[in-house]
Amino acid sequence: MSALERVRVAFIGAGAICTSRHLPNLMKMDGVEVVTVCNRSRQSAEKVADEFKLPGVETDWRAVLARKDVDAVFIGTWPYMHAEMSIAALEAGKHVFCQSRMSMDLDEARAMVAAAEARPSQVAMLCPPPHRMPWEPYIRKVIQDGTLGEIQQVRLINLSDANLGPLHWRERIEFSGKQILQIGIWAETLNAWLGEYESLAATFDTPIATKPDEDGKDYSIQIPQIVHIMGRLKSGVPICEIHSGVALHNHLNGLTILGSGGTLRVDAMSNIYLGRQGEQIKAIDVPPALQRPWRAEQDFIEAVGEAHDSGSWSAHPDFAEGLGYMLKMEAMHLAAKEGRIVRLDELKN
Repeated sequence: MSALERVRVAFIGAGAICTSRHLPNLMKMDGVEVVTVCNRSRQSAEKVADEFKLPGVETDWRAVLARKDVDAVFIGTWPYMHAEMSIAALEAGKHVFCQSRMSMDLDEARAMVAAAEARPSQVAMLCPPPHRMPWEPYIRKVIQDGTLGEIQQVRLINLSDANLGPLHWRERIEFSGKQILQIGIWAETLNAWLGEYESLAATFDTPIATKPDEDGKDYSIQIPQIVHIMGRLKSGVPICEIHSGVALHNHLNGLTILGSGGTLRVDAMSNIYLGRQGEQIKAIDVPPALQRPWRAEQDFIEAVGEAHDSGSWSAHPDFAEGLGYMLKMEAMHLAAKEGRIVRLDELKN
């Protein structure tokens, strides 16, 4: 148990996931005090403060980092501010929990990792993708213990109507950079379960070229709405991915791992199926001992305690793991732009 009695937390950008998950979970934890919130507008920040009975708000995120009564910050802004805020928070001596979709691009991710590596006694953690919950221990076991035999192919299909509605900030390149749909979330999940890509090719399509913005002007969509990826993992296993945000009446979000001895299918956040050779594939009731439910906030606070006690910490995903999936994002963009197969080693320093 850590000797740290209290962790004082501030929120910069308390959006939907912060108010629905991070804040409520932190408020239930002993030894955690949420001291302030800073949103894009005072009105928005005060609404969050009122809802959670917080003592006050800030209107400038730099003022949050200057406060001596803040030990750690949760950064819930859109990706365009993740690198600047995370680096500034680390430089100010704060522990950092950064919302998923790590950064705008690979260069920003590298800068975030460098800032974290320069301060190993400060926690620098990313929000884990919910797709990894709660069955990750079971999935890792099935992959590693030979249940599936030799893995021969991996297939990922993620279809939704996410891009069919009004213009969303996730469709704006100035806010999202090179992030596309749920590809980053799945990239981190794939890396954790099966390892990184060795090489890939990709194609992009944007059938809805423009949408009206908040002023009614045409906004040119530069973030792809349909992505096809073909590649090979470092293990040698071939993999294909299909992502779409314009899939009317065809919503799928799942991963299939095909082996010589069986098949594992994971429907993200809903069901998991296993079929061994000679059997029908069927839904699995995963034993509680092989489940790990959502506990991102607890993992972060425990890591802060470890850092306080020993000067080092261990929690996942950290910034280095985020860099792993940002390498894939960069490779994917380069492959689509140049119409060729890209080896991820090309992008490593």
